[in-house]
Amino acid sequence: MRHTDGNTNCDGSRLPGPAPGPLPGCFSVQCEPDLRVLSRGRVLLGGSPLRLLTLSRAGAAVFEALAGGATVTAAGAGAGTLARRLVDAGHADPVPPTGATSHPSSPPGACAMPGPDDVTLVIPVRDRAAELSRLLAAVTGTCREVIVVDDGSTDATAAVARRAGVRVIRHDSPLGPASARMAGARAAATPLVAFVDSDVLPGPDWLTRLLPQLADPMVALVAPRVASAPHRALRARYEMSRSPLDLGLRPGPVRAGSRISYLPAAALLIRRELADFDPAMRYGEDVDLVWRLTAAGWSVRYEPAAVVLHQPRSSWRGWVTQRVGYGSSAAALALRHPEPLRPVRGAAAGVAAGVVVAAGSAAAVAAVAATAGVGAVVSAWRLRRTFTRLRTPVPRAGLHAAVLVARGRQHAGWAGADTARRVWLPLLAFGAGRPGRRVLLVAATIPTAWDWWRERPDVGLVPYVALRMADDAAYCAGVWWGCLHARTTLPLRPAVPLRPIFGSGASG
Repeated sequence: MRHTDGNTNCDGSRLPGPAPGPLPGCFSVQCEPDLRVLSRGRVLLGGSPLRLLTLSRAGAAVFEALAGGATVTAAGAGAGTLARRLVDAGHADPVPPTGATSHPSSPPGACAMPGPDDVTLVIPVRDRAAELSRLLAAVTGTCREVIVVDDGSTDATAAVARRAGVRVIRHDSPLGPASARMAGARAAATPLVAFVDSDVLPGPDWLTRLLPQLADPMVALVAPRVASAPHRALRARYEMSRSPLDLGLRPGPVRAGSRISYLPAAALLIRRELADFDPAMRYGEDVDLVWRLTAAGWSVRYEPAAVVLHQPRSSWRGWVTQRVGYGSSAAALALRHPEPLRPVRGAAAGVAAGVVVAAGSAAAVAAVAATAGVGAVVSAWRLRRTFTRLRTPVPRAGLHAAVLVARGRQHAGWAGADTARRVWLPLLAFGAGRPGRRVLLVAATIPTAWDWWRERPDVGLVPYVALRMADDAAYCAGVWWGCLHARTTLPLRPAVPLRPIFGSGASG
């Protein structure tokens, strides 16, 4: 198997990076809802992973203007640099203007906004003539050109595309979705390419909602929300709340190890020269591309204001096969990007501690509790010391440190439950005896029941928990199969967790 490093093209060349620069003057920003603004705007704490920025007095004044909705141009000197720092740290989302112009006499801060005429839409498809017909009816005329890449279909797929009057590229035998997308990208003559899978139905304004993000020259790719199409069948109702393609209602940056760590290629918009899906990957090629782009310095955005509908698998067998396939990509991704897909060490330690506690020894339980308590106190003390040594000390540093450590421990607990269900299920079920099975039972029921209570999906509690268990078990089977096939254990071995990042913002 050929391996590439984190920002290398699939042909072995280096993936080009963007020219660093401030956020364009026509943009404004929207602060994240969980951003903590401390010390009268001079200390900002938030993001995923956690980042802390300190500002000068002038920088705090610029931040106040930006937080109030001012554009970068109107917020004052240094606003573009500070806005870029806020966006990169995950403290704020960029808000592009609703309209723009590229005329030479445009006022300062105006943006050259890409439009539908800058886009070629590429549809990779195999043996989905009916779905393709419906998709073409929705997208024809919404951009400069539509290209259908028929990846070795044996049905009427090519004939449907030709009747619709779109351009058709034909593969005599199936080469896979990545190869099909790349064939379409190479044939495109526009600066932007939109990829849409044949089982997706875009909304009427999905493209116009994505295009403004690319007025920022550092954004390589932006993707919409891929919501599951509504249906009364149990499988469809479950998918409406737990589809792996649906990343939720909050926009944000996409990078490994963050709140949004990947994007599905079911629908996305990208700069044509950066479209570089690896044909060697049957699954996970979209995750690989996103991680290579961010490693090269590009920004990748998720924009749920744009919505496309995805048809869930038509059978339980297809549903399980999909999950197994997603899991099977973990090994290939881990060989290219060694850290992001590995279990976080804190989560792994939590699972191990759970097994010890489940064994029932009073001495062992006391030792685990003491170790956890001492570790939490030490972490809070270190974080408090960091806060008090900043250029602008954080008020009530001890309280903030304690809250952050508590939330970190809670997150580690949920991550440990995910690791138990989705990575280490065979080890706990068959290799750790009764204590391991107890831990697995807790990990499979309590977090999933909590998710059900919080989200209130249109599925009863018992079937929801059962489907989550089947979902995670199928993914785990794929992880182990992929590891055997690639002859690696990287996705199974704990990694060092991402630590908080502290720094200084622009002073303005």
